[in-house]
Amino acid sequence: MNENKVYPSVEPEKDKIYRLAEAVASLVPAGTTMLQSIVSPPVQVRMEKWINEVEDRLLILESADLIDINELATRPEFSALLLRTIQAAAVTSQEAQLEVLRNFVVNISLNPNVAEDELYIILDIIGAFTPSHVKVLKFYHSPQEYLQKIVKFRNEHVESGKEQGQELAYMFGEGSSDYWQSIFYMVSGKHVITNHTTMIQPNSPDLVVRGKTTELGDRVVAMIVNGSEILP
Repeated sequence: MNENKVYPSVEPEKDKIYRLAEAVASLVPAGTTMLQSIVSPPVQVRMEKWINEVEDRLLILESADLIDINELATRPEFSALLLRTIQAAAVTSQEAQLEVLRNFVVNISLNPNVAEDELYIILDIIGAFTPSHVKVLKFYHSPQEYLQKIVKFRNEHVESGKEQGQELAYMFGEGSSDYWQSIFYMVSGKHVITNHTTMIQPNSPDLVVRGKTTELGDRVVAMIVNGSEILP
């Protein structure tokens, strides 16, 4: 008997992953209205590309024996989180944010023991963030990466009430202090950073930044960075 190529007895690995995500088709309703014709094509193209990239990353992890796609397919919490992540990806066109969401999927596949409630909280946080929010979170998580700029900035006059804004505008080399101060307040409103001072090096009390990630912030960062060194 010829193998049924439409419904093969052995489901291809990429199909197993895509099957978890197929409900995304319902995100864009069928229709012929002008608005639908404007929105649907870029959303569909972007989501197809995003899903393919997620599939490729999961297949790399499986080939390295870091995950088992068959096991993932049996975890209802993974399927549910994947669909929620797809929804978040569908409403952004910002590549930096799409990368954060791709990394989140990879990390939940690599960390099956993270509590489901915590993962939903993290997804809600990053789903509401823009790339600017993420930059601020990452900066206060790992300010050492900006050490040379921090050394130069410590000699700058800092206006009271705009400490973080001036600091961030200097570090990133763009935007006004008012803009970045507003972003700082928005990120801190998610309880992932505080205005507590962080000392960059031991025995250098004047080498500081004016913010710090909370425990929740550290856990968010852990779920949005590239979770495996073998990935591109």
